[in-house]
Amino acid sequence: MKIFTSLLIILSILCCFVKSQKFINFIPYQDYECLTPSFGIGYSISTSQPCIYNLGNGPSATPMSYTATWESFSVNETYLYLKTYNYTDMACQSALQQYSMLNNSCTFSSFLPLPFNGTVVSVTFQYSLVSLTDEPVYPPNSLLFSQYAEPNFNVCDNSDLMFTTTISNGLKVVNGDYSTSYICNNNTAYLDNCINRTNCKLSNVTLSCNQAGNANNQVNYC
Repeated sequence: MKIFTSLLIILSILCCFVKSQKFINFIPYQDYECLTPSFGIGYSISTSQPCIYNLGNGPSATPMSYTATWESFSVNETYLYLKTYNYTDMACQSALQQYSMLNNSCTFSSFLPLPFNGTVVSVTFQYSLVSLTDEPVYPPNSLLFSQYAEPNFNVCDNSDLMFTTTISNGLKVVNGDYSTSYICNNNTAYLDNCINRTNCKLSNVTLSCNQAGNANNQVNYC
């Protein structure tokens, strides 16, 4: 009887641990009420990862570490937190900044890193509809760049997901004479890189899970 009771306690603890897996989602918008069609750069970040290095993995993103957490005060009042740390703080022990948001609110999110160099065309402001969910939430018609901690090479599931960067189909970034357009076509992710607007090269950047070992555990898709 004692063994059975102990097993029940262990199962209950494991069940609670599994249920603690959450994701903080940032769905991008260009208006302060998040009512227009979604467009821009977004994220879905796991709260179960103890420390995430360089959110976005972009060349222009300031190398930093991040943590995403949440706290519920009542059924209708849950606050979400995103903390930044120095890039040398690989254990996320001494926060530089903390940003707090109310769950299911539209917030100005200039604190989110850009995953590239340059200026985003037709994106003036960056607002996000933030939410806390059991599974990651992505805006429709977007390119998804997912980073996994230690996935099995043939199975990338959400238990290993650190974060996903979402970039709207058609978003264009300009840096001097160079430009990059992010394109989703037939569930395939492409980058259209151009020099002086004419010399362009379309590259298929789709990367499946069984290739993840060759790309720092990153999976790209639409």
